[in-house]
Amino acid sequence: MIDAIIDEVIEREGGSEVTNKPNDPGGRTQYGISERSNPQAWLDGKVTEKEAREIYIQKYVIYPKFHTIPPSHARLQAQLIDFGVHSGQATAIMKLQTLLDVDVDGKLGPQTLQAIKNHDPRILNNNLVVARVKMVGKIVQKNPRQLSDLSGFLNRALSFLIS
Repeated sequence: MIDAIIDEVIEREGGSEVTNKPNDPGGRTQYGISERSNPQAWLDGKVTEKEAREIYIQKYVIYPKFHTIPPSHARLQAQLIDFGVHSGQATAIMKLQTLLDVDVDGKLGPQTLQAIKNHDPRILNNNLVVARVKMVGKIVQKNPRQLSDLSGFLNRALSFLIS
């Protein structure tokens, strides 16, 4: 399951193509792995898919404990991993904790996990999509240079909706 989520993240992040967009503060990026955040992966001037997958697993699945999300909330798990890659793991968790009305500390602990289990998977997932869309709107409003990326940001968030 996690491998399939990572496959989707890599696809959304542009795959093996090396990019260096002027509005992207991460600098050069390959497989979604930015040079600024992961300089060790760029030491030889490129990132391999194997390196990218290991970074995603360690930084965006295991470290934030997204692998502990119950299977009944699989779509939420996928969204949190993607949200963490796009906006930071703590931000993804804090948005979720706000929706769950638990202590907002940016850590996926027992209280947050229990609250997840107590919520309808579809409703919780879709409410996080809404929170994500609102956040993206505020980011672009604050930094109009990112307006050119708005459609992509919205499509990315909305792709997690469950009907």
